[in-house]
Amino acid sequence: MAQERNSLHNDRSSERSLVISITFWLLFAVSLSHAQSPLRIVNAASIRAEQPVAAGSWVSAFNENIGFPNVSTIDNVTIPLPKTLGGVTVSVDGIPAPLNYVSFAQINFLIPYGVAPGLRPIVVNTSTNTYSGTVRIVSGAPGLFTKDTNTPPRGAILNQDGSENSSTRLAIRGQAISIYATGSGSLDRSVADGEATPRSPLINTISKPQVFIGGVEVPAESVEFSGLAPDWVGLWQINVRIPALSFLSGRLPVQVFMNGVDSNEVTVYVAQ
Repeated sequence: MAQERNSLHNDRSSERSLVISITFWLLFAVSLSHAQSPLRIVNAASIRAEQPVAAGSWVSAFNENIGFPNVSTIDNVTIPLPKTLGGVTVSVDGIPAPLNYVSFAQINFLIPYGVAPGLRPIVVNTSTNTYSGTVRIVSGAPGLFTKDTNTPPRGAILNQDGSENSSTRLAIRGQAISIYATGSGSLDRSVADGEATPRSPLINTISKPQVFIGGVEVPAESVEFSGLAPDWVGLWQINVRIPALSFLSGRLPVQVFMNGVDSNEVTVYVAQ
């Protein structure tokens, strides 16, 4: 399991931090995948097979016939993210992709922001081999990061007080939570591939996502922020206020839609 090493910050309220071990959840994806072609790309958060991804998304590549022979395990710890890691490079539609993790089993990288929608070629080069495939890019393809292996899993979510949401630290109706995801799609400001998101000005998504908590759609005005999390690379942060409805309590499902595309389902714990 990768060591916890990063924090998420929200400049719109008090500083908050939540550790998300992206590498751990990408490694977990190996046991969930069912490929129909040797080289397959999945959203790093949702790990859903045969789904499109968006430019700027964290994704994972698998070559499930033979893996990636002669690739040593390297977990990058530097920002900006490198575009060569352990002798591995990845390009999407000819654009070099920033890399976060490489190993025999998988390669984790960010889809470059400049990749246009459509079916796009992807090439993975290692020190000894070249692997080719395609990936379908759409304008938004949300995936919600998770914190455990339950069905559905607990989401990577902060409460309004900055604590990590869990069965012992519950959110409160009428207060805001921060949901962490990838695959937001178009942004109102550009950010260089592999660079950390600046703290100011905030970078917002052009479209506002639809958020459902306990099957209830959160009013658009209660989606208070949707954009890149400051100090992180390619991490989507959604600040949303939980509706003050008495029946919204306990372990509740959370799902996000962006431009009509649905996310995986996670859970949030809400106090009585």
